[in-house]
Amino acid sequence: MSSTLLEVTRAAHEEVERFERLIVKDLQNEPTSNKERLNQSHRVHNMIHTITATSHRLVEIYEDKDNARKDEISALGGQTANGTNLFSAFYDRLKEIREYHRKHPGARVVDANEELEELLKEEQPIEFTGEAIQGISAEYSGVSSALGALGLKTGGTLQQRAERLFLTKNTPLEKLDKKHFAKGPRGVEQNGAVAASPQETNHSKDIALMEAKVKRLCDLLEETIERTKENVQKKQALTYEEMEEEREDEETQVQSDSDDEDQQIYNPLKLPMGWDGKPIPYWLYKLHGLGQVYSSYAYGSHCPVWIMLGIEYLYCPEFKCEICGNYSYWGRRAFERHFKEWRHQHGMRCLGIPNTKNFNEITSIEEAQELWKRIQERQGVNKWRPDLEEEYEDREGNIYNKKTYTDLQRQGLI
Repeated sequence: MSSTLLEVTRAAHEEVERFERLIVKDLQNEPTSNKERLNQSHRVHNMIHTITATSHRLVEIYEDKDNARKDEISALGGQTANGTNLFSAFYDRLKEIREYHRKHPGARVVDANEELEELLKEEQPIEFTGEAIQGISAEYSGVSSALGALGLKTGGTLQQRAERLFLTKNTPLEKLDKKHFAKGPRGVEQNGAVAASPQETNHSKDIALMEAKVKRLCDLLEETIERTKENVQKKQALTYEEMEEEREDEETQVQSDSDDEDQQIYNPLKLPMGWDGKPIPYWLYKLHGLGQVYSSYAYGSHCPVWIMLGIEYLYCPEFKCEICGNYSYWGRRAFERHFKEWRHQHGMRCLGIPNTKNFNEITSIEEAQELWKRIQERQGVNKWRPDLEEEYEDREGNIYNKKTYTDLQRQGLI
């Protein structure tokens, strides 16, 4: 049965779709070794090359420069020179199909998927590029040069030459079989030893010296070489995405390290470091009272547990009040409460200053006197009168001004 242009087009599209599905199926299988990964890459490359060639062929068919596709479509539609005869075209095509099967009764439909599945199990032939071929030629020439320098035969395949050269690694030249040596000016002595020229002897000494140096370096760098081999094997097992991710992580790490090194932290007050690696604000440092040193002797037998455990640095700072005679108050609550206690009131009374809310949080005598002077200047005529405005408290909690309290005390009523 003749293959029409439309049939060729259909088969080309089917081939492209088969190869696309086959590529997806092949890439879904994770290779277990570098050899399998290399074979997989070559299989995918060959299939993509086939898809590209088939697609170019389809483009040429659809361009229809010779109008062959257009004429075939017209013939299938029954269009002839005498007009349109659809039934005649149909029966002619049917007759052609029957004639084909009559001549080929044993013809069977070949499943192309089975043939393509076999491609996944075969090792793809690797074609070397020009650079690779040049490298092999260089190795071939190097082996020949080494054999010629030792007076050995330089003929045969590359494997034969390499085997001949490998014999000289553990066997001296005088103990080698005569068949390995080339015929020439190098004669054979009566005892069968090969007479070497002085130039070749010096060359052999240089090679031996170089080998000794290389072996010594390998011994010194044994640990580094092993780590390098392990790193190379690890990278060979990585996929392209994993290698890109590792490279990005290394670049990010290097950039962050360089930024940390370039940035110098300015901390003249020696403040503690916060969670972000920077000094905490000074107001926070003062608020928590950090940097203070406490002693359990100030509490005696009533020393709090947190001081005895040595964690007072974080929880309870020391506050000193100059008005109270440099007395120490431990903790923020005790410090705020002491402004209403007798010791602070007595100190303010000795300074001649009323103990009002205006003087809260003031512990310095100088600051208290300056504030009291500004208040007096602002009040003018309405000066503070201690006998009427200063308050006293008796044992029962009753509040009196100074004058009333003094009178009742003189009378013995309180």
